[in-house]
Amino acid sequence: MHPGSFGGICIHCGQKVDGESGVSFGYIRKGLKLDDKEISRVRGIDVKNLLNRRKLCLVLDLDHTLLNTTSLHRLSPEEMHLKTHTDSLEDISKGSLFMLAHMQVMTKLRPFVRTFLKQASEMFEMYIYTMGDRQYSLEMARLLDPQEEYFKDKVISREDGTQKNVKDLDLVLGTENSILILDDKEEVSALLVSDLFLRNCLIRIVGDSKFTRMC
Repeated sequence: MHPGSFGGICIHCGQKVDGESGVSFGYIRKGLKLDDKEISRVRGIDVKNLLNRRKLCLVLDLDHTLLNTTSLHRLSPEEMHLKTHTDSLEDISKGSLFMLAHMQVMTKLRPFVRTFLKQASEMFEMYIYTMGDRQYSLEMARLLDPQEEYFKDKVISREDGTQKNVKDLDLVLGTENSILILDDKEEVSALLVSDLFLRNCLIRIVGDSKFTRMC
């Protein structure tokens, strides 16, 4: 039994692996697949490392949670002036309103979102998990984290999911009791409809931009 494969080659013995068995972790490395036993082993190591660093996992949605995006063609006549008031993509860390002409969208970061991410990173290993496509998710990660301090390769899009139109824990390298989810749509997330959300701590951003934990 092969524990996993990378580009069709077993990660343990180097033999060619036939078939499509295993869960794809293409968001980490394209072509990477792991079987259930290997996922459990890697997850156990990852959780142990997190707990040694006194951290948990935080899974973050994008739209209506960390930012808001609209198509340029949906801008009303009264909103068209915003296209000339966007911030530079050459210095993303200082801006909050961006126009991505190649995608024909405009994105506004939520107030204090960078303060939130900075303070959350002290307590959590953070993932982005979105129903947006791969290109969109990576572009939004770049706006939120231009220095790649927080997410790195932990960006999961709809192409990566194991169930259509549903977010689940399969691709998150953490155990259920070590994960917190921040998402605006319960109906999309299999995580939120379980009692997982109730068992873990709730997070909010308060008016003075302080990051607080409520258990």
